[in-house]
Amino acid sequence: MLQRTRAAVALTVGVGALALAPSAMAATTVSSVAATAADPVVSSVKIDPEPIVVTGSPVGAEFTFTTSGAGKVDFKIKAPGGDWTPLEVKPAPHGLESKWTATRTFDTKDREGRWSYIAVAHGEDGKEDTESGRFTVDVRRHRSLDTRITGFDARPEPVRKGAEFGVHGRLLVEGRHGWQGYGGRTVDILFRADGSSRWEKVGSDRTDRFGRFSESGTAERSGTWRAVFGGGRGVDRAFSGTDHVRVVTPPRREDSRIVGFNASPEPVRHGRYLTFTGGLQVEHSGWKGYRAEVGLYFKPTGSSRWQHVKNVSTDRSGHLRTKAKAYRSGHWKFVFDGNDDFRPVSSGSDYVRVIRH
Repeated sequence: MLQRTRAAVALTVGVGALALAPSAMAATTVSSVAATAADPVVSSVKIDPEPIVVTGSPVGAEFTFTTSGAGKVDFKIKAPGGDWTPLEVKPAPHGLESKWTATRTFDTKDREGRWSYIAVAHGEDGKEDTESGRFTVDVRRHRSLDTRITGFDARPEPVRKGAEFGVHGRLLVEGRHGWQGYGGRTVDILFRADGSSRWEKVGSDRTDRFGRFSESGTAERSGTWRAVFGGGRGVDRAFSGTDHVRVVTPPRREDSRIVGFNASPEPVRHGRYLTFTGGLQVEHSGWKGYRAEVGLYFKPTGSSRWQHVKNVSTDRSGHLRTKAKAYRSGHWKFVFDGNDDFRPVSSGSDYVRVIRH
């Protein structure tokens, strides 16, 4: 709450003043206007930070205000139940006004509660203007900052055994402006296997400037995951919620094979079509033709890298047949990438020479 007071100057005009000449009256009017314009004014008192929160280390606060028509200023503060204490103020230009700044450091020895302030601007002839108000000092003695872990998640779930797996979350700390990311802190990742009562530390990560952390690895056992921040001086520990993840063992995959692969004709003229044939078979109570998608690959002479050319679908009996134009001599082959039921496999390669006539 702000309060403003201004000293008033009363002018008494005698009866004889009515007999003043017009020029004298004009001079008196101009003089009065000039005196009014020179009245001191104090305004725009600000405290930074507000409230002033002391959690352990001293906190510096800055008090600023502006004045006009003032030759001298005073600024005082008062603790609850205490006496007024003047602060040193320093001026700086501020347009047509002057800006004044005072500083004061608050620590755990200060009283908490609603403090008072008063800013006074002194002008000529004893004129002055004042602005007063209150601000809060919150002293948290022997109190650690609260922390929390939010958004903790372990995924995917369920996950196949041996597959890539990860956890992530965010560490927050209670600051002056509410909960905010707590960067540069180590968060441990804990795991408790199904059937066990013991938590194991399996990894850790350092939070980024937003408080985010993550950790990844290979899924091996079903169990429960959680994240823990160990705290520190003046900062509490934090535990995430738990997340249970089931690890499933994929069914045993059977063998597969590509038989009878052939590229023809050989040799082939540059830019002409080659025909590729073969068959995809899988082991399922004996070798049987299998319907699936198979890739055709080519490796030019002198190269060590196989290039994907196209995909081909087998028929119901597993037969493969497709065409592609030949531009360079090299090796060709079919590749089956496998699936949940059958293992991947590659055919033998077939070399074809390209001739130019």
